[in-house]
Amino acid sequence: MRNFVAIPVLFVTTVLVIAGGVASCKQGEGDRCQVNSDCDTNLICNQATQTCATTSGGGIDATVIDAPIDTNEDAPMIDAMIDAPLG
Repeated sequence: MRNFVAIPVLFVTTVLVIAGGVASCKQGEGDRCQVNSDCDTNLICNQATQTCATTSGGGIDATVIDAPIDTNEDAPMIDAMIDAPLG
């Protein structure tokens, strides 16, 4: 009688251990992801493609050009046009 109880318990325990191991695996480059923690070390989750990808290390992919600010103080102030009269 004890064998009939031990076998299902052993089976359920084995299934839970295997499922836990599979769920904790990190995704490799090109694999599907939803958040950065789904991906392996040194990979990020690309939200556009929802795949793990490498990064060049920068947090922003645009460059900012240092250019002088055009401050033409002699130019007339441009304001909104006068509203039409009520009536």
